[in-house]
Amino acid sequence: MITTHPSWLAQGWQEELSLTEKMTIGTIVLCSIWLLTASILSLLDPTAGLLDSGILTVLIFGLIVGWLAVYISFWLQELLWHPFKTFRQQFNNHFNELTSWQQCIIYFSVFFLLLYAVIMVMVVVF
Repeated sequence: MITTHPSWLAQGWQEELSLTEKMTIGTIVLCSIWLLTASILSLLDPTAGLLDSGILTVLIFGLIVGWLAVYISFWLQELLWHPFKTFRQQFNNHFNELTSWQQCIIYFSVFFLLLYAVIMVMVVVF
């Protein structure tokens, strides 16, 4: 009986991707779309002007900044606060034990802090 063993590359894709791998792939995809926006737009519509590709570039750049803000916040939280990784894996259990007003406070504080971080990154960039 002949048994075949898949290569190490194929074995890695049998498991589900971790959050870091998903965020890295998403960052690469968004950056490549951002770099190719003008050429893709000119292929789709040869009469598209510079302003059209510039608007799409700014839109995709905003998506990249938001995506990187989330990616960097996860990375820093797990790097600086090691129990966060285990807490995040069991977050649903901990979050459901809170009262509704505590859940709202956590939700809105995280949302507004991330929004503030994205705005501060945009201020630094521009």
